[in-house]
Amino acid sequence: MPRLQPMPRPPAPPDGYDPCPIDPNYDRYYILDEAGQPVRVYDYGVHARWESFEGKAFQIRDMLTDYGVEVWTYFSGWGSLRDDEPPVFRTTVRGPLLDKTFRSLTWEEAEDKHRRVIEKVRRTMSRKPGVSDGA
Repeated sequence: MPRLQPMPRPPAPPDGYDPCPIDPNYDRYYILDEAGQPVRVYDYGVHARWESFEGKAFQIRDMLTDYGVEVWTYFSGWGSLRDDEPPVFRTTVRGPLLDKTFRSLTWEEAEDKHRRVIEKVRRTMSRKPGVSDGA
């Protein structure tokens, strides 16, 4: 399960970043702190920079080319004000006749879900024509 590597964050401009405020009465945006816990932010720029840099460390993407399936796990740092649902990690699996998304509340749970989805694809799906199992 290859985790994506975060890119190093470039230094902030000398005068800092211009604020891009998020109205607190609008939708909720989150990043993860050092311990991997969601923290609400009120600035689009803070959210976007975190997703572009540190957030990449909380993504796993596997291309199971033998099966024509992609499995991607990532932190969805968004929560709607329409409900009290917390931000979640999403594991999506896409492939022939396959389009499913699973939700997890913690990174550890999401990593486990990602691993189990890959195992199930390998156990239950047929390989694409012309692909051998190496035997």
